[in-house]
Amino acid sequence: MRDNKLYTPVGVKDMLFEECDYKRYISHQIGEIFRCFGYEQVETPTFEYIEVFSDEKLGSTKPKEMYRFFDRDGSTLALRTDMTPPIARMAATSFSEKKGEPMRFYYFGNTFRYNEQYQGKLREFSQAGIELIGIDSVDADGEVLAVAVNSLLAAGLSDFQMIVGDVTFFKGILEETGLSEEICNQLQYAIGNRDYVLAEKIVTEHTMPENIRKLFIELPKLVGTLEVLAYVKKLTQNKKAKRAVSRLQDLYQILRYHNIAEYVTFDLGMIGQLNYYTGIIFRGYVNGGGYSIVSGGRYDHLVAQYGTDMPAVGMGLKLNEILSAVQKQGVVVKEKKPQTLIAFADAGRAKAIEIANIYRRSGMYMEMSLLGEDIQKNMQYAHAKNMTHVLYFINSRDMKVISLADEMGGFTVDIAVEELILPKEEEEQ
Repeated sequence: MRDNKLYTPVGVKDMLFEECDYKRYISHQIGEIFRCFGYEQVETPTFEYIEVFSDEKLGSTKPKEMYRFFDRDGSTLALRTDMTPPIARMAATSFSEKKGEPMRFYYFGNTFRYNEQYQGKLREFSQAGIELIGIDSVDADGEVLAVAVNSLLAAGLSDFQMIVGDVTFFKGILEETGLSEEICNQLQYAIGNRDYVLAEKIVTEHTMPENIRKLFIELPKLVGTLEVLAYVKKLTQNKKAKRAVSRLQDLYQILRYHNIAEYVTFDLGMIGQLNYYTGIIFRGYVNGGGYSIVSGGRYDHLVAQYGTDMPAVGMGLKLNEILSAVQKQGVVVKEKKPQTLIAFADAGRAKAIEIANIYRRSGMYMEMSLLGEDIQKNMQYAHAKNMTHVLYFINSRDMKVISLADEMGGFTVDIAVEELILPKEEEEQ
């Protein structure tokens, strides 16, 4: 019988030293980008009432995909499946007086989703992201895309592309078909699942304007930049669809101002959840990666579900996928680690601790040895951890400075503790 205490559940994992170094570095770099754009950090609870996540009108998480449990009063709670709904709740309840003003939130946190078909997907995953609430403008859309691209660049990635669509465009051309709601839903399902064979079959079998039939048949090819947008604009007469294309054209110009247009491609067949998104929708992919590493879009109806009607646009970075991509692209992360081991005999313990703390207060990283008085054992340990020096305190007066750095040739020097060079600010005290 398997001893479960030796294993992690399916869909979760331990992160060891190197992976944690990468994640900490990436999170720091991304956080700096968020802050330099004016976003401020918030935190939401790890679990909330299930109603925060389960509004089916908005295409939220299905209850069977949630980790659910009961409070003592019988209320159903759920581990958060998405970071955006809790922040929408927070904006509606705590910032309602800011309506009409831009509110910039950023977050880091873990989310939980039960994937019935595991297929190697995590069920606990780390996210970082932003929500820009209160403003509906193409400038706001452009800013969120700019933050996304700059965050990926700051994390060390370079070979990636942001794919941008607009659900308003798709809703407009669906209206122009003149088909029933049932047939439109079938067409939406086919396009959403990239089943273009089925989509072509549907538009071929039903009566509709020839220009729209042509548009749906060519939809898989409508990927590119301004030339694609100009071509599509000629194929539709629907005002909603034309406005959406015009907004994408304006967006592209704004992305040029941000110097990130090279990372953006339009795909007018990208539709996402039509009952959740209300404008642009985008996903980011690294070259050769099967999963998106960033996703986002405009969701102007979500905040209203929590009591205050506010437009919103945001994006989320999938840190686990970004971490994997960074490692695959060979990005070198240099985390600051102790380069000196402080070892001591019993008589030198007090002085060793005193000196180590002086160095730490000056910003240096020092690791205390817990291996006793055996100098060779301490040297082997320090060498295995790629340290360059061992300071061995014999007593409060005498010590050895041992160099392990290959470029220095390695040496041992006996000195008096008072000869040790301490940080300048400590000497002045």
